[in-house]
Amino acid sequence: MPRARAASGGTATVYSSPVTDPCPCGHDAWAVPADQREALALAGHQNAIGHLLAVVARDNARWLGVLRCTRCGRLWAEDSMSSGHADMFFIYPITATDPDAWLAAARSLNLPSR
Repeated sequence: MPRARAASGGTATVYSSPVTDPCPCGHDAWAVPADQREALALAGHQNAIGHLLAVVARDNARWLGVLRCTRCGRLWAEDSMSSGHADMFFIYPITATDPDAWLAAARSLNLPSR
């Protein structure tokens, strides 16, 4: 889910992003998911920005990949999780400088459910 901080003002709670990210990919607004629920939110985000992402490297045997935003050039990791009925892909931001090296060292997150 996007990182946000809450500021309480009277009876209303106002949420504001700690970082203003000018690119529609939202790279700075997202983080590595901590659980399956956050990965599900990132899967929805992947659907929303998929038109901005291009494959840079992919390991089909491990179902992992690295994608690059065509607008800002920043990298996203692509991972998958299984519900037991279907597999779902999700993305999360990474700061790698060498996508191939990142992919070679990467492991699936194997996220817990909460």
